[in-house]
Amino acid sequence: SYHITGADALPGVRQTALFEIKRKSGIDDESDVDLNEDEGGGSYQVASAAGMARLAPNGLLKQNESVDVACLKPSLVRVLKTIEGHFGRKMVVTSGYRDPSRNRRANGAKNSLHMYCAAADIQVPGVSKWELANYVRTMPGRGGVGTYCHTESVHVDVGPERDWNWRCRRRSGGGEDG
Repeated sequence: SYHITGADALPGVRQTALFEIKRKSGIDDESDVDLNEDEGGGSYQVASAAGMARLAPNGLLKQNESVDVACLKPSLVRVLKTIEGHFGRKMVVTSGYRDPSRNRRANGAKNSLHMYCAAADIQVPGVSKWELANYVRTMPGRGGVGTYCHTESVHVDVGPERDWNWRCRRRSGGGEDG
């Protein structure tokens, strides 16, 4: 780990903000955001993102230390950097590489591109998931783009072009979509 302080601080970054830069192999990573973690409709808290998030060696901001972005394909990193450039701010990766057992626990697709370092779930502070997904869907050469009812994150991958929006199912008893 390397903590940036004082004279080593990055331009434009508060010196009191803490970034931790660490390389992970990803081979035995058990990390990711579980599909059921955000049931309350919550999103990544960005008020103090500079102090909470982690900056990976490839320049991507991770939601927390357990999100693995070390192996993400260069083509995916380019897509993510293009998204950052469009919105003029850092996006936060909430899910990156998943090993097969973690992918099963996260209820990921059987052949999820997360397991091949070709997918990431992301949020852009101050941008709704709908605005983010709509923009990514206009990008040439993009792959899959998906939204889910349980999270503000948007799935972005560099596989075949496809789209999905998973809505929450109505609960019995006449409840509203969540």
